[in-house]
Amino acid sequence: MRILTITHNYPRWDGDRAGAFVAMLAAETVAAGYAVRVVAPHAPGAALRETQHGVDIVRARYGPDSLERVGYTGSLRNPMRASLLAPVMLPPFIARLWSVAAREAAAFRPNVVHAHWWMPAGWIARRMSVPYVVTSHGTDVRLLEKPMWRKLAAPVMESAAAVTTVSEFLANDVRRFFPGLSGKRVVTPMPIDVERFEGGAETPKVSPPRVLFAGNLIASKGVDVLIDAMAIVRGRGVSCELAIVGEGPEESRLRARAARLGLGDAVRWSGFVSQRDIPSEYGAATVTVLPSRGQAEGLGLVLAEALLAGSAVIGAAAGGIPEIVVDERTGLIAKDGSAEDLARQIERMLTDHELRKRTIAEGRALVRSAHDPRAAAARVIDLYRAISGRSGSP
Repeated sequence: MRILTITHNYPRWDGDRAGAFVAMLAAETVAAGYAVRVVAPHAPGAALRETQHGVDIVRARYGPDSLERVGYTGSLRNPMRASLLAPVMLPPFIARLWSVAAREAAAFRPNVVHAHWWMPAGWIARRMSVPYVVTSHGTDVRLLEKPMWRKLAAPVMESAAAVTTVSEFLANDVRRFFPGLSGKRVVTPMPIDVERFEGGAETPKVSPPRVLFAGNLIASKGVDVLIDAMAIVRGRGVSCELAIVGEGPEESRLRARAARLGLGDAVRWSGFVSQRDIPSEYGAATVTVLPSRGQAEGLGLVLAEALLAGSAVIGAAAGGIPEIVVDERTGLIAKDGSAEDLARQIERMLTDHELRKRTIAEGRALVRSAHDPRAAAARVIDLYRAISGRSGSP
């Protein structure tokens, strides 16, 4: 059986965290004996064709390096508010991804197409004469809040052989937007490299205790709330530091906020780190916090990775986060947008060793059961078999 994967987010080189869960699913599918070819956008510095972990990867170049500013930049969320080049380059981005996917489909002759995110991959998959699966990861579901996007998504979702989501939270949203899809809607948690992230637990904890945020520096992530909470915690005399690992349009404002609150050297800033290095970042942290706002977080895999690496976790009651952070069992839940409540939960985690030990142990068990790579891939492979009418061995 041959699977063609179409995605706008995939590791550009070894160690890149972009779309790492999509890459792990593809690699595990190959390890199970199936053939997988991936079509993804090109980015400066990435190969046009290569093989990683047995997966054939073809990247669609949609302009010279200086103009490839749509993929991997967050521009697909709202190109009009992204870089000046994003609105101009969006049409060639989609057109080229479409043409390369069509070319590869003709050569590869897949039994199933797997589209990650309904736009643009699902929109492209619908135009092929092959059964396809659409997996929604979060940002594409949030687009459906607007009638214009729902109208555009409807034929993609309705024509799909299956529609999967990475969390129950997102599945419920899809059900709300498209109640007629109930018969072909499936929750398929994405795989995590459990062994790699558990290796992060060997990293010594730093002193003073570190609170970590890892992710995009965008408003929906609530990093401003975390900075305010850290100022409160330190103001109460609790010794700790904050590490912010990530990049994004909010960075300058967040740096100014931290300086205004007198945090100074208590905040360590760094850009994104590689998939190889992030486990040790989690391992060095006493607590990892994801204070996302509203419905923006489809699941919060950062918290799952942190638990595997031996960091206690705190999340907001937002989106799919409570599916990983079961309050008082696998971590602590803070009130959405409340710096005061977040400060209280951070202080509890920093000062209560038994709470950390207990929640990390239960959290690890939950993450292993849901996100073990082989088991997660097996659920998706069963779906491929059902869609293609095949059964048994590859």
